Amino acid sequence: MKGRKLFSLLLAIIMCLGIFAGCGASAPAAETGSPTGTEATPATTQESEPTAAAGDSPWKGKRIGVAHITLYDEWCTEVKKEFEKQGAELEFGEINVQDGNLNAETQQKEIEDFITKKYDAIVVDPVNSEGIVPTLEAAGAAGIPVFVFDSGTSYKDKISYIAWDHAKTGELAGKWVADYAKENLGGKVKVGLLAMLNATHTRVRSETFLSTLESELGKENIEVVFNQDFGETRESAANIVNNNIMKPIDVIWAAVDNGAMGAVSALETNNIKGTIVVSSGCSGTEPLNMINDPDAYYKCGIGAPYSARDIVKLVMQSLQDYFSGKEVEKQQYVEFFPIDSTNIADYKELLDK
Repeated sequence: MKGRKLFSLLLAIIMCLGIFAGCGASAPAAETGSPTGTEATPATTQESEPTAAAGDSPWKGKRIGVAHITLYDEWCTEVKKEFEKQGAELEFGEINVQDGNLNAETQQKEIEDFITKKYDAIVVDPVNSEGIVPTLEAAGAAGIPVFVFDSGTSYKDKISYIAWDHAKTGELAGKWVADYAKENLGGKVKVGLLAMLNATHTRVRSETFLSTLESELGKENIEVVFNQDFGETRESAANIVNNNIMKPIDVIWAAVDNGAMGAVSALETNNIKGTIVVSSGCSGTEPLNMINDPDAYYKCGIGAPYSARDIVKLVMQSLQDYFSGKEVEKQQYVEFFPIDSTNIADYKELLDK
């Protein structure tokens, strides 16, 4: 009898030792699965963390510095709002949008500040496409990824470039004006250009607008009444038009809407008849309502009603893909097109009721 009890006791001890040995074996397995050079996370910590959220949103809490080119017009201001709105919705830790004020030195200092404060990524709309390269190289050397939107740059290590196809905006405007001249002016046109030469992308718009117009109509059928850099304000654009107001002008083309609105203001003030305004940077409700008014001077804008939202959406998606370890497209474009009387009714929700 004692022998049986002794045997049962020994068997129970052996089984307990086997159970304890099995629990202890899980720790080395967890270490084996850990990335090289890191410590294994305790099992209790893993269970307490919201694993799904962390895995699905690796960008959560990341700090993004946005070096914007300027906040001088409605589109640029809307871009800032969209960065802040979309960034908050996606749970980025911070979206810090700085105004470059169309000043290369100002923007350079803003990016240097982002580098010093060790932001997780830098997004930039360059004031000076080439001049900003050394500063972006400093960001890259500090291990900070750079994303570029709107204006381009030759910085070779940028993760992605997101923009309009600026040459295309000039081309589409040139074709629209050429068609207008063929239908209404006998194939000839007197045109004034409100260029914006302090940014690469708007300079490209001017060049392609004029070259397309010459290709469509023939250089001999085009009279350039003025071709001037209006800078950035409506007032400066209006002054240029006022200085040329006594000259016959069929079409005034502007690189962006601020120039177009300045032209409209001058034409209205002087009660000029027979001149129309076209822009290669149409965005927002103001130009759309003008296009919807048959008596307004503004007749066509190349753009997209939601372009500010869409370009920021592409930037934010690129940031998400980067922090998720996914491949990011090197070059991405927002869709745009001529908006005029033929399709303005498609945007009733953006028009004043």
